[in-house]
Amino acid sequence: MNSTASYVTHLLDEEGLAALDALERATRGERDALVQARKELSRRVREGAELAPLVETRAVREDTTWTAAAPPADLTHRLVELATPATAEAAKAAMAAGTDVWVADLEDMLVPTPARLLAAHQVIEEVAATRTGDPAPRVPTLMVRPRGLHLPEAHVVVDGVRASASVVDVFCFLARSGRRLLDNGSGPYLYLPKVESWQEARWWDDLLARAETALDLPVGSTKVSVLVETVQAAYQLEEIVHALRERVTGLTAGRWDYVFSYLRTYGHRAECLLPDLDGFTMNTRFLRTYTEVIVRTCHRRGVQALGGPVSLSASGPFDESVSMTHARITRDKSREASQGFDGAWALHPALVSVVRAPFEARDEGLGEPSTPRHPADTSVEVAVDPVALRDVQTLAGSATLTGMRTALRSSLAYLTGWLAGEGTAVIAGHIEDFGTVELARMQLWQWMAHGERFAEGPTMSTRLLDRMLEDEIALLRRRGAREDLLQHAVSLLREAVVAPEPPAFLSVLAYEVLVGLGEPEAGASPAA
Repeated sequence: MNSTASYVTHLLDEEGLAALDALERATRGERDALVQARKELSRRVREGAELAPLVETRAVREDTTWTAAAPPADLTHRLVELATPATAEAAKAAMAAGTDVWVADLEDMLVPTPARLLAAHQVIEEVAATRTGDPAPRVPTLMVRPRGLHLPEAHVVVDGVRASASVVDVFCFLARSGRRLLDNGSGPYLYLPKVESWQEARWWDDLLARAETALDLPVGSTKVSVLVETVQAAYQLEEIVHALRERVTGLTAGRWDYVFSYLRTYGHRAECLLPDLDGFTMNTRFLRTYTEVIVRTCHRRGVQALGGPVSLSASGPFDESVSMTHARITRDKSREASQGFDGAWALHPALVSVVRAPFEARDEGLGEPSTPRHPADTSVEVAVDPVALRDVQTLAGSATLTGMRTALRSSLAYLTGWLAGEGTAVIAGHIEDFGTVELARMQLWQWMAHGERFAEGPTMSTRLLDRMLEDEIALLRRRGAREDLLQHAVSLLREAVVAPEPPAFLSVLAYEVLVGLGEPEAGASPAA
């Protein structure tokens, strides 16, 4: 292992470091092949191919004899899951929030510097030490979201090659906290991000089995939920559940990451142009179809369906704006409850009770006090309609200059803050993470690639982009942004928007800049 593995050496002893090296070597070849398969599928879609349910896995979908394994006791009541960065402050707030699950995020909400990753694993270990498997007290069950399989870890190098961030995150979590969680009557639970295929799900299952064996944990003891945040996964949900059937406990609608995936997949097609994001809701056809596939798959195979988070912030006094925020969240969660979701994510501790209320009201009305509400019912039909899943022709709204400025402002402010070490930020009343930038920059790219005419008259162009960027740069300077970080943020964002082919994940490019910067200076202001 390379000497740059500074934070990992604080988490693992020599035996653990050797086991991590072996795990990386054992899983690297298949992971590289999966990343290449993503690129190949993307190329085929650009050339006109259409996504569709797989012919070769039809037998899995039609087989009514299999269901997922029953969840452990402390993952049976999941009305609210609070997702926040894996920091000491966030953990303290989560423990007192009254949430059923705390999702400790190592991916979109945490800036992956060595110091922050070390602190995150230490916080997770502290929470694991106090966690019990008793589901009765409202003490949140711990779940950890590792980084996706496409992301590298620059500070762990094996055989001259950067290790997988997924492998490092998973192994360090299991090594430090797996046995303790099991001894306390709970278990190590993960949220798998950015899964695109059943083969990727199988890779995760293999990774976990190998890690469990290396650490002398019972094989199968690590349970997982899957974030459904890619278009590709929507066509393979039953196959993904099947590949993880001894581990999987839930599927969660990662709604805005899903829209980003839609743009990344179909953004080059003129018929797939999206209006301003404020111009459509989860009731629009392509998003409603996506969530219905999730719910039906969960009901058919015996796993829980979790709704996606509303990014509205709960900060500020209880005035009209806060009341409106609560009303919007209540409407959204009431829709999910009536649709058949078992619970949903929240992004702020103060909103846990607001998210919980519609699901409790639904269950009380049905005389069902706890989830899971739906035992496996393999007679449920899961109809995957490829046309409906990509249909945006009926979306209300249009592209506007206001929407363009909002996308630029939130992306530039967030990127500048992210490079300074801030993984989440409240921008214009919304809680934003790196997914904000990915979605906004892909929408800007789509408008640029197609020369979109805005409702106010002007057409998207590099000239218009640069003119608006000047305004936003000036605003951030007035707010005290560090000039070097601001310039990096501008370069990352602009290049992603004007590129002939957009980068699959801007987070990979931003990570390279972050590695070059080293640890952010203490007290540096991102000027949110």
